[in-house]
Amino acid sequence: MKLFARETSKPIAERRASPRTRVDCMVVLVNPSGNVPGRLFDISEHGARITAEKPPGKGCAVILDWPYGEAYGFISWSKPGMCGVQFEAPIPPKMLEKTIEEAPSGPRLVHSADPNIASSAIEGGTPDKSAKPKLFC
Repeated sequence: MKLFARETSKPIAERRASPRTRVDCMVVLVNPSGNVPGRLFDISEHGARITAEKPPGKGCAVILDWPYGEAYGFISWSKPGMCGVQFEAPIPPKMLEKTIEEAPSGPRLVHSADPNIASSAIEGGTPDKSAKPKLFC
């Protein structure tokens, strides 16, 4: 027995039923408390991640409505500015393909430990210390 030996790490099992693809388009989370506008961040046939100013709480039933389809589901997790939607039934492959083709994701904000470095510097541009990080890219 080695007292200070490192433990071998066990691989973490993937919880998602299918891989997600990064996309970017406007969505509306329709729920009994009122409609919540947001942006589709990523999507798979079983769920999606949404960015929204005030996302609904965990467990809330919603209809995710976006330009290429709609799906019924519930909020599987929620934190400030973002939430996950798990669809009740997998969305049709044609709907998923159309969303991925028509709403590809653009560049995303890369966070840096140094607040003086703007996202343009991280993405290969020249640093602009007056630029503020963007919430949604």
